[in-house]
Amino acid sequence: MRGNFMIKKNSNHCFVNTDLELLTHLFEQFKDQGITDFKQLILFLRKHELTSFDELVQYITGPDCPDEVAIAAEEVFDRLRMASPKRKAVLTSSVEVGNYLADKLVGHKQEELWALYIDNGSHVIAEKKLFQGTLNRSVAHPREIFRWAVIYGCSGIFIAHNHPSGKLMPSSNDFELTEDLNEVAKMMKIDFLDHFIVGQGHYLSMREEKLF
Repeated sequence: MRGNFMIKKNSNHCFVNTDLELLTHLFEQFKDQGITDFKQLILFLRKHELTSFDELVQYITGPDCPDEVAIAAEEVFDRLRMASPKRKAVLTSSVEVGNYLADKLVGHKQEELWALYIDNGSHVIAEKKLFQGTLNRSVAHPREIFRWAVIYGCSGIFIAHNHPSGKLMPSSNDFELTEDLNEVAKMMKIDFLDHFIVGQGHYLSMREEKLF
């Protein structure tokens, strides 16, 4: 959700129309988490050590944030992004995507798996960190990746994960996960566009290298 991407509005899954309804829906999700005033919100932020907007976005897009809060927050972020006329809308090449993801994950010490969900016009609907730690087929399950694809109503998915060592050679787990994702994508008729492996500012495109 960072960088020069504009998130295109897709409110079908929350049925929210006005700015006030968006905020009301988000505050209702806060209440479900026991946050009913600013004092409790501050305590929540301190508990999770969220001291900057970058950290807040990382929390919301990460696996620890409750799903309903994450969805409501994504809707609010969408509306805020639409208010900015300076953001570019379209990803024009795999090079742009690969460089963006390589920059995004540079310096991260643990493996992370991210998904970028796009619409038919190559606008990024959302991006989300789905897993962190050693990735294998039992942890990085296609079910979770495509669950969010359905929620966002996307037409295509980019997947990326980092190798903190900087070595971009795919592992056997990487090949197995890619094969699984490709098969599920075919069944769900959602385009599995690429699987990027990134490390130390560089990337490998498994699609460009014809590895699937």
